[in-house]
Amino acid sequence: MLLSLSLLGLARRALDEATKYSMERKTMGKQIFKHQAVLFMLSEMAMRYELAKLAVWRSCADYDEGRRNTYYASIGKLYGAIAANKNASDSVQVFGGNGYNKEYPVEKLMRDAKIFQIYEGTDQIQKLIIGREHMTKYL
Repeated sequence: MLLSLSLLGLARRALDEATKYSMERKTMGKQIFKHQAVLFMLSEMAMRYELAKLAVWRSCADYDEGRRNTYYASIGKLYGAIAANKNASDSVQVFGGNGYNKEYPVEKLMRDAKIFQIYEGTDQIQKLIIGREHMTKYL
C-alpha cells in the first residue's frame, strides 16, 4: 500500500505542476488551460488521479478492517502506476519543450514514474493477481 500511496503522490504532483504551468503560460494571448486540448488533458489527469485514489483508499479501508485486501491493493498498484505514468507524460506535454528541461520538475517526474511499473511487481503480475482474485469470487 505504501507504494500505491507514492504513486498517488506522483500522479497528483504531475497534475498540480501541469495545472499551475497552464495558468502561467500563454499562447495566442490566453492562458493555455483555456485551449480545449490542454483542458481535456488536465481533466483526464484529474480523473486518473481520483480513480487511482479510490482503489488505494478501498485497499487501505479493507486492511484497517482486517479484511483481505489483495484484490484492491493490486488494482491500486496497477492503476496507480498507469495514472502516475500517464500523468507524468501528459504534464511533460503541457509543458511543451520545457517539459524536457531539468529546470522544471516534470522532467524528473517522468523518469521517476517509469520505475513504478517494475518495482514490487510488474503490471503483468498485478493483472495476474487481479484476475485470480476476481475468479475466486466465481469458483
